[in-house]
Parts: sequence; structure tokens; C-alpha cells
Amino acid sequence: MPPEDLARLEADLFAAITGLPVGDAGRAAAHVVGDGRGSAERRVQVYAAMYRLRVAEALESQFPRLARLLGPEAFGAAAVAYVAEAPSRHPSLREIGGGFAAWLARDRPRDSRLAWLARLEWARVEVFDRADEDVLTVEALRRLPPERFAALPLRLVGAHRFVDADAAVLDLWRRSGEGAEDPPAESDASGGALVWRQDVSVYHRGLGAAERGALEALAAGTSFGAVCDRLAAGRSDEEAGAQAFAWLSTWAMDGLLRD
Repeated sequence: MPPEDLARLEADLFAAITGLPVGDAGRAAAHVVGDGRGSAERRVQVYAAMYRLRVAEALESQFPRLARLLGPEAFGAAAVAYVAEAPSRHPSLREIGGGFAAWLARDRPRDSRLAWLARLEWARVEVFDRADEDVLTVEALRRLPPERFAALPLRLVGAHRFVDADAAVLDLWRRSGEGAEDPPAESDASGGALVWRQDVSVYHRGLGAAERGALEALAAGTSFGAVCDRLAAGRSDEEAGAQAFAWLSTWAMDGLLRD
């Protein structure tokens, strides 16, 4: 077969199976031989259906809480509709869920919690693949002389994401799980949620507005003294210092700070 004919065959079949406009989907059946068990058109349809089912399985692995909440039939229908409207354009199925939350927000505007739950789950997928980094440990902080704390540089690890999900969405994530590993209900998520990876595990928790602001400063790079200065507004020096040290201890224990 001449190379140009092979290229046309591949493009036509790819268009028919994936829905992407890279060839003539209507011409795909002409490249397939039918028999008594199935016509050429039916065989192309089988491949197309299997492609969509495989993509739906990939989406379920990325959005397990949403899938459990909706149930197999409703989630499967949503996955197939999403893939039909926004077929994958990346060679890896790892990227298939990148637009799912935005699609849900458009497709189901009356229940915004679903889209926010999807954003939270996608953030957890994203941080899992970020590069490992050496982190600042509690032991290293304990060895630091007190006079050096103000100048201590602080920067968040790259394996983090902020999600503007409220306490109701975080509780929905918790209740849609299977139980034992889930965190308790959030008492304050006025600053949304922080998602991060520590070693090989992914976590998230609600943030107060003040801590969200401090962490966003850490994402850009700051110092412990600057964190204390942020907290000094409207607080005594003792209160600001106590809160800053409490945060620093929590951030270090959670593996959030670059070494």
C-alpha cells in the first residue's frame, strides 16, 4: 500500500473512532471488511464504542468520588457526553480529565458542587505527578538558632494546588468516599482548600483566609519574618508570633516547605 493511502486509511479510522476531525469518518467503513458476523459499519462502531468506554474508565479512575456520587449509569453517560464533545487530543489518557470540571460547570450549572468536586479531584491528580523535592523538616527547624528565624526563607513545594472549594464541597468529597481514610469535616474553608503530595500520598484540607494568604506568599517565596508581619495587623506581637510558629510547624510536618 502506498504511504499516502496508508495515511488516509489511518486518518479516516481515527476520525471515526475518536470523533476528531483528522480524516473522513464517513469513509472509514470502506477500509474495513465485513462478513456475516458484522458489517463494516458495525465493526467501526464497535471500535468507537470501545474507545469511549476506555476513556470513561480513565475518567472514573481520576474522579472516583464523583463517579461514586453520581452512580455508574449517570457518570458513564456524563463521561461519554464529555468525550464526544471534547475528545482527547493528547497521546496519554493521563490528560483526559483536564477539561472535565469546566465541562460539568457548563453542562450542569444548577449543581455547581459537582464541578467543584471535579476540580478538587483533578487537583489531586495533578499534584501526584509533580516532581519530588527535598523538604524542610521539623528537625532542621529545631536546630535553627532563634535569631535566624526571621530571615528563614520559605517556599512551597511545587506539588501543591489551591482550589476554591467551600466547606460543603469538601464535606461532599468526604461523604462520597468509603470512610476510614477520610479527614474530618472542615470547620473553616473560607480560603478554599490546599491540595498537596507528601511522599507518595496526596492530601487536602480546608484553609482559613489568613492561612491561604500566607501560603500564596510562600508560593512566590517569602520569609518567616514576612509571615509574622502579615499576621501582625490586628493582632498583638505575641498572638502573631504564636500563630506563625504554629503554621510553620504544621507546614513542615506536612512536607509543604522546600528545603
